[in-house]
Amino acid sequence: MRTPSLRRCHTWRLGRLRFSPRKIQGMKGPLRFRLLVMTGTVGLALAGPAFANHKTGDFPLPELIVAADFNEDGKLDLAVNVTGFDNVAILNGDGHGNFTLKKHVETDTLPHGLAVGDVNGDHHLDLVSINQWGYDIRVNLGDGRGGFIGAGELNGDGDPNRIAVADLNNDGDLDLIANAPTEGKILIYFGQGHGSFSNSALELEDLPKDYSFAVGDLNHDGNADLVVTKDDRGAKAVVFLGDGAGNFTKANEFSVGTLASAAVLVDLNHDDKLDILIGGAGAGNHTGMFLSSYLGDGTGNFTTGQNNDLGPGTMEGEMGLADFNEDGNLDVAFPIVFSQGQTESTSVLTFFGDGNGKFTAGQTITTGGGPHSAAAADFNGDGHVDLAVTNRDDATVLILLGAGDGTFASHATIPIAAVPGP
Repeated sequence: MRTPSLRRCHTWRLGRLRFSPRKIQGMKGPLRFRLLVMTGTVGLALAGPAFANHKTGDFPLPELIVAADFNEDGKLDLAVNVTGFDNVAILNGDGHGNFTLKKHVETDTLPHGLAVGDVNGDHHLDLVSINQWGYDIRVNLGDGRGGFIGAGELNGDGDPNRIAVADLNNDGDLDLIANAPTEGKILIYFGQGHGSFSNSALELEDLPKDYSFAVGDLNHDGNADLVVTKDDRGAKAVVFLGDGAGNFTKANEFSVGTLASAAVLVDLNHDDKLDILIGGAGAGNHTGMFLSSYLGDGTGNFTTGQNNDLGPGTMEGEMGLADFNEDGNLDVAFPIVFSQGQTESTSVLTFFGDGNGKFTAGQTITTGGGPHSAAAADFNGDGHVDLAVTNRDDATVLILLGAGDGTFASHATIPIAAVPGP
């Protein structure tokens, strides 16, 4: 089973696309919309007044992480998928960089994707998870106090591990986009308001092993477009242009690195056109880890900006993006497990953007075992970007406080194990 990943705390320039940016924070700079999307294994275990674990395994295995204000107290909280316990852990932030594990939100078995957004229009953040066993999608509506209530399920397909929310047909309601890697599909469910979605999905096909995708307005027509990575007889990124009514047409495709775990649409070179940042290296990728940028021309076409070969190892989660050194350019935090022969090391690599789509290596930060995903946001209110990193093997979340110069210092390590009662 492939370890999933998260689409987290990224900001997309999307023209007039309708998203709900309230209470979602993360990146600095002239960013018009803030939409958190997290994908990967998520789950829960909540049973009555006492705590009980609904486990798939014996170890927590936290993987994906997203930062947002779930209880609307003006302080960022964290949602962490806990693969081994089949749950999403909610950690409340105090505004000083400290977090307290509060509760789990129920999903189904082996959820491999999580998206965050206001799907029912009540101005509170909701959670949408997609689960590998049963291929179902579950909607949990937020109450604005940090609680979530189940609101329905949809049928997915094909070992899903990605889900995102966006308004694809310009009707003001958020829609769902999910992948189905073993079936080679992208599935789209149109929002009907109040947190409900169409039962049948629009399908984009011929996309084998589509482990990552991203949503944004690539051609400046005000409509959401898609970029999907696929991996069959050569890894490719496929561009689909949307017509604003929920329909998509394949525009082009180009070669990318093998088994990409993360794809993000951002403006890397300040030309007001979306670019693509792709990274990863899943298990079985013999070509090694990579971080690559592709520069958009504003019509849906891309040229290679830079390919970074990061050596042997795995990166199966999500990158954290923000301006770490406050020079106005986007930087990257890339959690990796480096392995060569009997040697293995775990760390977060940081890369500084030059504003032209290229990156140079920054600080290498030692982590706990099996770093999986990173979230970038200002957790302590000092105006500098911080990082939260999940350590899958250690069952912890590492909080790193940024100094504003691109360096980070360890602040706290939070265990993700048994969860208190509600």
